[in-house]
Amino acid sequence: VLVVSQVAFSFVLLIGAGLMLRSLVKMLEVNPGFVPQHVLAMRVNFNWSKYKTSARYSVLGKKLVDRIEGEPGVISAAVASTYPLQPEVLSGGPNSNGFQIEGRPLGPGEAPPIANIVIVSPEFFRTLGIPLIRGREFLPSDDAKESKIVIINQAMQRRFWPAEDPVGKRVSFDDGTNWWRIVGVVGDVHDVGLDRKPALQAYACLAQGGGVGTLLVRTAMNPAGMGDSLTRAVHDVDPTTAVSEVLTLDRARSDSLSSPRTTASLLGLFAALALLIATAGIGGILALMVSQRVHEIGIRMALGASRKEVLRMVLAQGAKMAIIGVAIGLAAALGLTRLMSKLLFGVSAHDPVTFLAVAGLLVLVALGACYRPAWRATRVDPATALRYE
Repeated sequence: VLVVSQVAFSFVLLIGAGLMLRSLVKMLEVNPGFVPQHVLAMRVNFNWSKYKTSARYSVLGKKLVDRIEGEPGVISAAVASTYPLQPEVLSGGPNSNGFQIEGRPLGPGEAPPIANIVIVSPEFFRTLGIPLIRGREFLPSDDAKESKIVIINQAMQRRFWPAEDPVGKRVSFDDGTNWWRIVGVVGDVHDVGLDRKPALQAYACLAQGGGVGTLLVRTAMNPAGMGDSLTRAVHDVDPTTAVSEVLTLDRARSDSLSSPRTTASLLGLFAALALLIATAGIGGILALMVSQRVHEIGIRMALGASRKEVLRMVLAQGAKMAIIGVAIGLAAALGLTRLMSKLLFGVSAHDPVTFLAVAGLLVLVALGACYRPAWRATRVDPATALRYE
């Protein structure tokens, strides 16, 4: 009973670890919507007392981008209010805002749709490798004197303009006081986690208002080694600007998976320990059975039983315990995995591939544990066993 229970418990833990591992692999296969390689993100804190207007903010952003792009090894640079998979966004949520579409009034009691708003400089999409689907990107000529413009992502287009071109349409983020004209559509970005669908996203131009706090730099070399030189370049533009965080987007992507990776590792460790205990239990029980049945085995072999038949008999006893344990574990796992369904991504809680693989693994390990006691049983000398009796 103890050995069967150990096998069943091992099965449940292995199923949990297997599902989390497959879920983690699915997350790694997700296209984040941008190119994280060779991109450095720097959190910059500007002196608010010096830059009280949007115009001054825009001038500072342009100076900073121009200065950084002049550094050796820099391909392009941009400033933005946030960056994809930023830890603060993952934990606290994005900067979202209600909006309305021109010509589509809300019904009585109807809540306005919500979109995430990101303030960016014109170089943002090129620096992150976000593809332009239709329309155009922001241009240096897009300033506060021009009409307000915005770029949306594909998720927003699919939601509100599934069968038409949204370029030229207008939206408002301040209850109709100002209207932003859509000039382009870009690809979806997984800003708030690889395990979540891309949110409705709108990008506003820095020159037309808004604050930024992130410097993004695409480099031709390893960006991790350029933090100090780029920090000095920031201070050259404004010595009062503080750089509070420097990390690569590759690191940000890896950190965003830390929780599922830790869960999979812990479940895997517990499952491996449980499997080891179950294996030792099966081998120990069979060794005891063989030692207690030496006389019986000797009689069987004296009456003509072959070594293969004795080996098959002992292996069948071990396999029986393993199969019963797997059956009990299967019933338990089918119920318990429902509780972890919210932790999974791209994998069903009853994934047949995982269940079959774990069941096969447990049976194979059990047969391996049975082999040594079974082999010892075939070494019994009938004459010696009968003489001992």
